Amino acid sequence: MTVRELALDAYTRVMDEGGYSNIILNDMIGREGLPANDRGLLTKIVYGTISRRLTIHFHIRPFIRTKLKRWQRNLLDITVYQIIWLERVPNYAAINEAVDIAKKRGGPQAANAINAILRSFERKPLQSYDGIRSSTARLSIEASIPEWIISHWKTHHGMDGAREIAMALGSRPKMYIRTNTARISRAALVEKLHEEGLGAVPSEIQADAIEVGGEVLQSKFYKEGLFSIQDVSSMLVNDALAPEDGDVILDACSAPGGKGLHALEKVRDGHVDLSDIHDHKIPLIEAQAERLGLANYEAFQGDATQKDYPRQYDRIIVDAPCSGLGVIRRKPEIRYERKAEDIDSLVALQLAILSNIKNYLKPGGILVYSTCTIHQMENENVAYTFMKENEDIEFDPFTLEAFDFEGPYRQILPQEAGTDGFFIARFRKKEKQ
Repeated sequence: MTVRELALDAYTRVMDEGGYSNIILNDMIGREGLPANDRGLLTKIVYGTISRRLTIHFHIRPFIRTKLKRWQRNLLDITVYQIIWLERVPNYAAINEAVDIAKKRGGPQAANAINAILRSFERKPLQSYDGIRSSTARLSIEASIPEWIISHWKTHHGMDGAREIAMALGSRPKMYIRTNTARISRAALVEKLHEEGLGAVPSEIQADAIEVGGEVLQSKFYKEGLFSIQDVSSMLVNDALAPEDGDVILDACSAPGGKGLHALEKVRDGHVDLSDIHDHKIPLIEAQAERLGLANYEAFQGDATQKDYPRQYDRIIVDAPCSGLGVIRRKPEIRYERKAEDIDSLVALQLAILSNIKNYLKPGGILVYSTCTIHQMENENVAYTFMKENEDIEFDPFTLEAFDFEGPYRQILPQEAGTDGFFIARFRKKEKQ
């Protein structure tokens, strides 16, 4: 199969069959043994088309005057993406291959339909967004983010703030790695990565983070366990947690284990329990711990809403299931899968987890609650509701130097420092009177 046939297959499996883009692409790239250039083009077309889906439909819809099959519409989507956003791909190359694919799948009539639509589209300038009267609808189309999300951001951040968030989430995400400080300093790891020819720059946002370029998963130092892949905003959970030597810590919604293992890298003579509701993910956590050369941990299955944990903890991490609106540039399909009506059930689940988890926190212990979303109901609302419903819980301030922040909770927006959108709150369990 050609790269564009693979892209059509991957795009269809994500958008029509509910697949995860990262898993489908990783499987496809591994199975096909594609050279680097083809891997890059395939990834760019699939992620780019998903990320621009609503914008693409806005531009191509006026040119569709006949009934098309689903695969034909998907083929138009990936081709229009190439024509508008991939400057190095000549229009004729994208269109000719689309026509070839259509002919192979549907015969001459299907090919003629695709050819006529794309040739007409190519001849006309892109239509302006100015004709969309509603500012919310206009930004929704421009950023390819559903209106209900834009509307929520507009309510809590204003129209300018909503635009900044939406545009930031449309940019290409930076890649970060987390130094395994149990085994190497950040400065020494940067030197080793440079020796391998990889771009590596210490981040000013978090002390263990390094911004990297290139295929770092192929680095021998990754295989030796000197670092992990993790976004820098996710690493800030450890800053709020502030683990100390000898601490016994629980990561209650752990898989794939990043935050709990980060804590384990920091504590000497301590212990971390890593628990997750999905039994099949426990071996993944154990494999990461083994790769990192970490001991003093236990990984086990547990539903955090009702699990009877084996001990009391000094510190607990609840990185709760959420709508994921802060990471839509890494998982672009999330924006279309989530619905406004999903939020209430997520809020109820998050509060149920916190309500059970707090029973296993020692008096004076620290609980850090985090999500990778930008939604007030799941973040500030949950934090305040949890504290209001539990007299033995109080907010506990923490600091994030890079954001010049001190307080009990912080919504990190993607336009602030180019990170994922993230929310972190810190609580303390009151000492018994």
